[in-house]
Amino acid sequence: MEKMVEYVDAWMKSQKDFMEKWATSQKDMMGSWSEATKKFQESISTMSGSQEGPAKEMMALYNSWLTTMVNSSKNFAQELEKMQETWKSAVEKQMEMSREMVKKMSELFKQSREKK
Repeated sequence: MEKMVEYVDAWMKSQKDFMEKWATSQKDMMGSWSEATKKFQESISTMSGSQEGPAKEMMALYNSWLTTMVNSSKNFAQELEKMQETWKSAVEKQMEMSREMVKKMSELFKQSREKK
């Protein structure tokens, strides 16, 4: 039964590592996307060409739209991060409860064998 507890511990460690890396990669990806979009917006807005009349209005509308999209994605990423942390915490608690259950069962079986 000690091997079972060791197995559960090893499994839980790998699951916890996976959860942490998954959450971090999602956060990094959204941050990188936001930065790339911001740089793209800056490069478009500084392009040479006619900045009068319809072109100026079009650029203003484009910049407004892109700024809204970037801000919305940042808000989405922040909420997603909160959700991931909540989920990660719930899974970690569940794994800890499973570990305790295996440990208690191991002790119970050990006591049962000692009585025989």
